[in-house]
Amino acid sequence: MECEKSGHPAMCPPVFDAHLDLGMYLRQERQKGRREVIAADFIRDMKENGVVGVIAAIFVDEVSINGTALEQACEQIAALRAEERESPGLFRICTDYQMLREAIDEGLVAVLLSFEGAEPLGTNPELLNFFYDAGVRGLGLAHARRNQACDGAMYSDSPYNGGCGLTDFGVELVRRGEELGMLLDVSHLNDPGAEDVLSLAGGPVIASHSNCRALNPTRRNLTDGQIRAIADRGGVIGVNGCSAIVSDRPEGVSLEMLANHVDHLVQVGGIDHVGLGFDIAEMILPDSYIEVNGYRQRIRDLVPGYAGLPMLTDTLRRRGYTEEGLAKIYSGNFLRVFREVL
Repeated sequence: MECEKSGHPAMCPPVFDAHLDLGMYLRQERQKGRREVIAADFIRDMKENGVVGVIAAIFVDEVSINGTALEQACEQIAALRAEERESPGLFRICTDYQMLREAIDEGLVAVLLSFEGAEPLGTNPELLNFFYDAGVRGLGLAHARRNQACDGAMYSDSPYNGGCGLTDFGVELVRRGEELGMLLDVSHLNDPGAEDVLSLAGGPVIASHSNCRALNPTRRNLTDGQIRAIADRGGVIGVNGCSAIVSDRPEGVSLEMLANHVDHLVQVGGIDHVGLGFDIAEMILPDSYIEVNGYRQRIRDLVPGYAGLPMLTDTLRRRGYTEEGLAKIYSGNFLRVFREVL
């Protein structure tokens, strides 16, 4: 059976993953001498499990951020473009909705590029236009740290890490990004920064890979008020499958708890505003640990790569989600926003 309006012969409904750390991963792997990495490491599982598209993050890690963020971002985009040339007919980097729709209809995996942190921009807003011309269409302002635009949300609660809202530079980036037609993404932003983006934005805002603070009380997750505010603006929240975002306690790290986050997002924001942003980490960051609210845990994917998608689908079907509802969550809601913004 083929998914409706796509050439992907896998599960229905089609899947659009709103967060994959692809830029960093490709840069690292290609520095080892590998080529056609996407074809080798991702495409089979994507095709067999209905993945029609991903948002590929441009992310600069903590170790190498100082002084080289701009260079690394350019290298990540260059790696993605090189992979596209090396693997014709498998995936396409898309810069508008029509291009994305055509890629999906042709059976290619559609790839959108997005910042995960504004560090490569330094303090120069004109670099946003430069990266837009290079194909970047998402503006995630933060990771879990401070940059020139904003403060990121910390994983462990503390009265000393609340941070501030957007700087003047951050405000300029939001305004410029919306004028260009970029996706504004509040995942990883602290509360004052997220509130600033939501107040400044005239159109939809997304949280590409965030869960519910009501179920996992880390500031990295969204409050019910933020969930409602994103929904009120027509945006979408991508459910995050990373263990630390699902639960800050060992007993909560489970696929059932991930499904609880889906349920809570639907109950608070409505089914038209929930998507998927898996944040697949185990392959990209093997043997990594993170501390959330005093609990140090090894990072695990509760949906173990795209091959694990049927596990989530079966779980949600058992909970009563209809095929129409799953189609919205798995790709329809994000595609609606892409159609409006890109």
